[in-house]
Amino acid sequence: MAFNEDQALETYKSMIAIGTEALKALQLINGGAIVALLAYLGQVPERSHLAPLAAKPLSLFLGGLIAATLAFLGTYFTQFTLLNEFFNGGAFRGPKHMTWLFVTVLVALASLVLFALGSFASVAALSHP
Repeated sequence: MAFNEDQALETYKSMIAIGTEALKALQLINGGAIVALLAYLGQVPERSHLAPLAAKPLSLFLGGLIAATLAFLGTYFTQFTLLNEFFNGGAFRGPKHMTWLFVTVLVALASLVLFALGSFASVAALSHP
């Protein structure tokens, strides 16, 4: 069975959908972690002792949320550049779409790393005697 244009188009659409869902998940886990940590701090009796310890994990989760949002912006630039490359051919000037894609993937991975670091920092801060 040959890989025809319709299959290529459907594959491309599914790749965009998968990428979008992955970025939404990064926003959800980082944003959810912020909300969960703040809700926890609001309920514990020793909040005045724990609140300063939560600053680092909150900062890491916030950084992850910002990175995930910037990755969405990167996907826009990737698609915009790809469209211009298609319609303008070799006449398009500026970063190529693969450059934007590479940057976007790095920013998305940074979001995931920041979430992981925030999680470990939360465990360390909240298990502090």
